[in-house]
Amino acid sequence: MDTDIRSFVIGIISEIDPEITEDVADDQPLGPGGLELESLALVELLVQVEHEYNVKIADEDPAAQPTATLGEFVAAVAQRRDGESAEALA
Repeated sequence: MDTDIRSFVIGIISEIDPEITEDVADDQPLGPGGLELESLALVELLVQVEHEYNVKIADEDPAAQPTATLGEFVAAVAQRRDGESAEALA
């Protein structure tokens, strides 16, 4: 797991809900039953992550859904970031 991305994501989520801290489990869903991000908060998270890491995560991507876990979301961002880096070097 990419700890820099995870820390950045947790930082954004904690701005929305100050009770969320670094010790949140990676298996927590982003939405209901987990971190409880509402759709507008999830969009804000996507926008900030896309801007920070210069990646694109489509709204219909499974990692962008409320059922995705924190770990799945962070892994998707890392994969896209690393994929973008690899493509830029080619």
